[in-house]
Amino acid sequence: MTLTQLITKVLQQAGLSTASAELQNDARDFVSLVLADTQVDVNWWWTNLTTTFATVADTRVYSPVSAQVTAWRSFVDETNNRPLVIIGEDEYDLADLDRSETGNVRAILLGGLDATTGHPTIEAHPTPSAVATIRVRYSEEVALLTSANDATDMSIIGVPRIIENVLIHGATRDLLDDNGDESGATKYNIKYERSLKLAKKQNRLMQGNRSYPPIRNRAEGRNQLFRLGTDTVTAP
Repeated sequence: MTLTQLITKVLQQAGLSTASAELQNDARDFVSLVLADTQVDVNWWWTNLTTTFATVADTRVYSPVSAQVTAWRSFVDETNNRPLVIIGEDEYDLADLDRSETGNVRAILLGGLDATTGHPTIEAHPTPSAVATIRVRYSEEVALLTSANDATDMSIIGVPRIIENVLIHGATRDLLDDNGDESGATKYNIKYERSLKLAKKQNRLMQGNRSYPPIRNRAEGRNQLFRLGTDTVTAP
């Protein structure tokens, strides 16, 4: 489905003219807003991207992605074949107070936005002493949709088929609400919630047989409960 086809579906569901350029622009804006919200709802498989960048000797700060990042997932030093940990500001500062240490990168601090480009930055620890290739997994925000995207298939824009209904129903809801049709907006919000629930189910299926321990069992310093038959055992 192209963006134009998706916009047409939104306007048809809302009972509005599909020939009005103004309404097309409104529908496109709402589709873009719903997409922005949806992207950060869960850790979607379709937002998982990979890139690499090269460190430079005596340079700590880098902008490996020329776009807005919604999540940094992992960093790997390919040159030295080892994963890099992501640390917080306090740990980063305490590890090298005067920032004089150099060597192979061991950790990454997630920085702010570059003042010139507006792109997100990261900081390496220790300061690299040589060139190394760093592989990055991350999620990138789909850029604001414009009329230039209208003829483009949604999958090329970065949106899989399972998300199209989420965008259609969500944008219809918002368009109706913007036009004062509260009952219609409520109706399509129900459709939106159902589509989003199904999309999340499909997202879990993409993980295969991968499983995660309960959060309470991974919390540091918290007791873990194990059920053995009818007995419950507490492990320190």
